[in-house]
Amino acid sequence: MAYRLFAATALAWLSTAGLAQAPVPLNPTPQVPGPLKRDEIVVIGARLADLKADVARCEAGGCGVREDVIATVRYAEAEFREGNYHDARKALGRAVSRTKQQADSDPFAVAELHTARATVAWHFGDQREALRATGAQTRLLDRHAPESPNALMARLRLIQAQYQLDGPSVNIRELDNLSQRAEAANQPLIAMRADLGRAAMLYRVNQRQEAMALLAKIEASDLPNAVALRTAAQILAMRLDASSGDPAAIEALIAKLSEEQKRHGPMLVWAPPRPTPYGPGNAPPIERDAPSSGSSSEVFPIYWVDVGFSIGADGHVESAEILRGSELTGWAKPIVKAIAQRRYTPAVEPDDLAGRYRVERYTLTADFVVPGRSLIRRRAGLKRFEQIDLTVAPPQPASAPTVPS
Repeated sequence: MAYRLFAATALAWLSTAGLAQAPVPLNPTPQVPGPLKRDEIVVIGARLADLKADVARCEAGGCGVREDVIATVRYAEAEFREGNYHDARKALGRAVSRTKQQADSDPFAVAELHTARATVAWHFGDQREALRATGAQTRLLDRHAPESPNALMARLRLIQAQYQLDGPSVNIRELDNLSQRAEAANQPLIAMRADLGRAAMLYRVNQRQEAMALLAKIEASDLPNAVALRTAAQILAMRLDASSGDPAAIEALIAKLSEEQKRHGPMLVWAPPRPTPYGPGNAPPIERDAPSSGSSSEVFPIYWVDVGFSIGADGHVESAEILRGSELTGWAKPIVKAIAQRRYTPAVEPDDLAGRYRVERYTLTADFVVPGRSLIRRRAGLKRFEQIDLTVAPPQPASAPTVPS
């Protein structure tokens, strides 16, 4: 889930890290527009009615491909933030249909449209649509610029998305292949990101010696622009050592952090296991008056909350609370409790609180299945939590990667 992002969120890391430069096309004529820039998709302060009007103009044929993508993603993100997943999903689906014939004229823009569609689909519960959108993005970029940072990052998101289907052994192999592909394309930072994810998976399957050796290799990199990735590798190695959650081990981990590691903004050092929708007795933690999906023919409704929390100068989480959400929010109490136990990197200066307030969206959804005695796919399968960071400002320097959880 770490890579299930809206286009604007994904672009924030790519563009400011210097990875989103337009690659040399395989066929120099005709040239296609380069990747979208970070400031091309902004929804802060925009009225929903105005965003919808922009989309309507594109639906009427008054926009080019890139303008259509930007208008649609802005509108879809605004609807998503309001909890209107269905409207966001429909808008993105229509835009994919509109731009399908012209996708080759601006593949980078259309690829970001697929990113946004996959994000909404995961929260909506339609895992098949999410995987199709992620796969479409990967194929499109591989066709036009297979060695570009955009294509390699799309492949990374696809591997992450397929984790629940393929299992760790397949994903470990795919991440290894991606790392080698990125090295061959002279994209060492993306190779290191793939290796970070592979190290986390190796550790999960008890190949701990291999995981630590891979992290040590990243830490030993002398690339001048890989400071954040080296820090991420160091923190991940320490997190894995303290994975038992022992308070003394966590405090020892915090004490080992250098000033350089702390200067990258609040990075997650330790977190308890994320709660699942199924508690003791296989009962989901939902308020008593919430509808249930007791029979296979019932549709499970979507519930969502935005959780806000502060990260103190010492790295402890403060004031974790539900800011808003759907009508029922009791199911999210275990999530808030887990967030309150997280530990982040402390600030170098006690009064440096930049980037230390976060907002995260959590959705209680369920997989789409075809229930018994029915021919209609519906949200009635395995329940799960989906999460995305809605923090307006970048939570850490854009060149700093998210440490795999």
